[in-house]
Amino acid sequence: MAIRVSAVIFVCLLVAACGYQLRGEARLPAVMDRTWLQVANDDSTFVRELGRQLQANGVELVDGHDERAAILQIFTERVRREPLAITGQARVREFLLMFDVEFELRDGEGNVLIERERLHLTRDYSFDEQEILAAQREQEFLEADLRRAMTMRLLRRLEAVGGS
Repeated sequence: MAIRVSAVIFVCLLVAACGYQLRGEARLPAVMDRTWLQVANDDSTFVRELGRQLQANGVELVDGHDERAAILQIFTERVRREPLAITGQARVREFLLMFDVEFELRDGEGNVLIERERLHLTRDYSFDEQEILAAQREQEFLEADLRRAMTMRLLRRLEAVGGS
């Protein structure tokens, strides 16, 4: 029993020593304590997920311009699908899903903290004409995964402002 406890303690110390830590809250810059999430389409799934994550990380979202609020502007968010692999019979066997987001971060006075920047993520999946429903479900699943991953990537990018 004592050997097991010692082994667990050793593993915990080893993991802690290598710098590993669980992902907790994002360390967003103080300027983002109050933020206006300025978007063309506030009904998009990505924007709703981003808003939830910002609030979960202590950001108070405001509904319009406020001199004390940062402005996180999402210019574009776009999911595209392109053929990746084509058979000799000109049939698509794999698709590539691409998700792009363009954004900019300004403080309440209009000073640019992050200049207009584009983030890009991709996922690929197999396509079988005989299993069209399964392929559609897989695409929907991957699009949801891309939105979650993009939200986390954007949060990590916003964290970098705190260090600059």
